[in-house]
Amino acid sequence: MFDSGRPLRVVLASVGSRGDVQPMLALAQTLRARGHTVLIAAPPNFAEWAGALGFEFAPLSEDIQAFLAENSDIMTGRPLKMLRVINIYFRKQIPLQAQQLVPICRGADVIVWGGLALCVPSVAEHLGLPELCVLYSNCVLPSSQHPPPNIPWHGLPRWINTLFWNINHLLVDLLLRGFVNTMRAGLGLPPMARLRDHLLEAGTVVIAADEELFPPDPQWQGRYPYVNYLFFDDPTPLDPELDAWLATGEPPVYIGFGSMSGKGTDRIERILVEALAASGRRCLVDAGWAGLGAGALPTGWRSVRGAPHAALFARVAVVVHHGGSGTTAQALRAGVPQVLLPLILDQFHHAHRLHLAGLAPAALPMEKVSAAALAQAIETAIHLPEGPRMTAALRLRQSDARLQIALRLESLVAARSP
Repeated sequence: MFDSGRPLRVVLASVGSRGDVQPMLALAQTLRARGHTVLIAAPPNFAEWAGALGFEFAPLSEDIQAFLAENSDIMTGRPLKMLRVINIYFRKQIPLQAQQLVPICRGADVIVWGGLALCVPSVAEHLGLPELCVLYSNCVLPSSQHPPPNIPWHGLPRWINTLFWNINHLLVDLLLRGFVNTMRAGLGLPPMARLRDHLLEAGTVVIAADEELFPPDPQWQGRYPYVNYLFFDDPTPLDPELDAWLATGEPPVYIGFGSMSGKGTDRIERILVEALAASGRRCLVDAGWAGLGAGALPTGWRSVRGAPHAALFARVAVVVHHGGSGTTAQALRAGVPQVLLPLILDQFHHAHRLHLAGLAPAALPMEKVSAAALAQAIETAIHLPEGPRMTAALRLRQSDARLQIALRLESLVAARSP
């Protein structure tokens, strides 16, 4: 329990898919255990989940799954197309978020945000509240060591990465700064000159990723502290039938792409069947937003929807996934082999770093992967040395990012108290 002052009222705001909202629910679990009151502000399709966990909920933004279904162009590695769809999304969402967030956050002591909740810094400034941004990947911070997240090409010379970042800053400011400044004017706030500096101000950001695998750029000079991944205590047990199926044979290949959908995932079931046909391995297909496994699967295979990764991954032979931060973290903590098929944004960064660390084969872009390449990658992953995986797994099991952030929030509020 928090015993250094009065209990706090904390708003946890996140916009995006499950991978953006679940870390906030994880943090909410620790904040509640420390005696604080928590309100989850997220898209309305997460209301039932938050309510089932006993958290107060307020809708923020719109269901991004519906938006992605209408704008599948974002599910591509093509940088310019992605920027265009992002412009369409935020044209509506920036004023909507501000309109919703101001009443949600009145009476709060502090706001924590992640994902696409870009209005939080302005709303916090308007209300005079401290705010903290939780980044689920370090790839959104400018660095010569990696390109911007909308660039899928990794391992480039540093000067090219720097060039891409300079172009990225100009394009993002051109596309979004006007929307943000219009919103700020409505809140009685002055315009900001650079969107990146406004959103990622030093001292208001923590990186919820593993510092060993995703090291900081020395040029950051410690401005962005790491706290490691936010792991959710999922109370959902494995389905008894799934539990029995797992126990009756060799550990299966797990394949799931979370919130990914569109052209990249449409062909993957056929590719997967071809890749595993000759291996004799059985497979567990997680439906996700793409609806994988809806058709007929080979004999001995099984489909599932939303099984808890923490309970499941320790019982599979290899996890084939898109490289989202949440799935990557759970597979790392389970110590299970991984094959990453990135499709968009930070997924390419995660795949590249895990390969450099000897924890996964080289990335196979989802839109281009062949059955032969996938089959080879699965066998390569299974036979990689176990030591590096177990070292990373132990480090993640011993980390407690939730407590670190809770303590930081308590200090933020205490520092501003009379």
